Amino acid sequence: MKKSIPFLTFLLYCSTLAYSQNLPPQMRFSADGRQIITGDQAPGGLYDSAQIRSVYLDFPQTNYWTLLTNNYATKIDLPATMTVDGVVYDSVGVRFKGQTSYMQTQNSQKKSFNISLDFVHPDQELMGYQTLNLNNSFQDASFLREVFFQHQVRRHIPAAQSNFVHLYINGQDWGLYPNVQQLNKDFLKEWFFSNDGINWRADRPDGLTGGGGPGMPGGGWGDGTAALNYLGADTSKYQTYYTLKSSDVDKPWDYLVTCNALNSTPLAELPDILPRYLDIDRTLWHLASEIAFSDDDSYVYKGKMDYYVYYEVETGRMTPLEYDGNSVMKANAANWSPFYNESKVNYPLLNRLLAVPIWRQRYLAHLRTIIQDEMNPTVCNAMLDNYKNMIDALVQSDPKKLYSYSQFTTEIGVLKNYIQSRRTYLLNNAEVKQVAPVIASARPCKTLPARPGKAQSRAKKPG
Repeated sequence: MKKSIPFLTFLLYCSTLAYSQNLPPQMRFSADGRQIITGDQAPGGLYDSAQIRSVYLDFPQTNYWTLLTNNYATKIDLPATMTVDGVVYDSVGVRFKGQTSYMQTQNSQKKSFNISLDFVHPDQELMGYQTLNLNNSFQDASFLREVFFQHQVRRHIPAAQSNFVHLYINGQDWGLYPNVQQLNKDFLKEWFFSNDGINWRADRPDGLTGGGGPGMPGGGWGDGTAALNYLGADTSKYQTYYTLKSSDVDKPWDYLVTCNALNSTPLAELPDILPRYLDIDRTLWHLASEIAFSDDDSYVYKGKMDYYVYYEVETGRMTPLEYDGNSVMKANAANWSPFYNESKVNYPLLNRLLAVPIWRQRYLAHLRTIIQDEMNPTVCNAMLDNYKNMIDALVQSDPKKLYSYSQFTTEIGVLKNYIQSRRTYLLNNAEVKQVAPVIASARPCKTLPARPGKAQSRAKKPG
């Protein structure tokens, strides 16, 4: 089953085809020119999944580890030289990254790293990218969860590219790391017609759980403070719970306030009003992807953080973006409801969208597609085995790994069992197992729609 796209987006894409403009790199037209296919192209270059590159970091200071530790809270980069494939990259910036993956690994040297190639030289990049995220696989003895999950879901939603690298620091072997793409302007341009919009990370900037906003309970997961709940007209309230990552739009916080349409529009009017502000189809794919793979670092679990929100100027709509997939596919989450947390009022993307019958049915159609195509046990097991064979020797020899080699081999079985049990559980749900309608035939438009004018193709400012 091919994924559908919203009608307004379809018009925009068709006008783009008519005027020979390029699609974003993660999209392509089918051979007959009648379908938009997304995320099915095998990553190459830096994120080529068939290669494990060696990354060498060399710090001039002998006390570099102490300096990195001291800089953790301030996120100040430490300069280093990086070498990849024999090419030397001068004065890259390096810092520790992560919250629980940093704090709860305590004295372990298997920390996650953020590397900025443009720290000193603004045009310096590695194979087209200026930022590397090397993750330490905290809570994932398999090393595979994030890379596998992102590979599967990026066929349906904007998701990071990822693969593996072998890290060395000052000549010492630091072991294997998942190398995960940064959700920055480079990423946005791969999935959208431009990166000129607004990109927020839904996560309290100081990293704390914090208290709730107006009408929100205080503290803890599920308080809804950064779950696209309306916190009032005062934009400073949103700045407490979201981090602005980039914007080419004046007064970007004014746009986040428009989530009031999600929260306050009467349910009967929601199908007419909300698509002006939210990319409904991509949001439903996002929710289906996170719930299908039981992502507990996510909107659907935390209701406040560990996802991004992008405002697209071309359509005037927001899209939630998947982030942080190292905690997916846990055995204790194999029985998550296909409508996980939909009854919780502080999760409006679930609580409101799934209450609209036409959107609930579309969500179910997307979920069935994921179960059929991305959770096929035979295909998934072969893919997991391929990844396992690729990294096995490096995991076994990794001197810094957080978990034992025995835990690694056991965890591969956990992932395979999860796919089978999760698929079985979802398919036994009364709504999921209903027979979906089949499109017997379709008649394509004979003519392409007229190219939208400036006022149609560029979003207006809220209010």
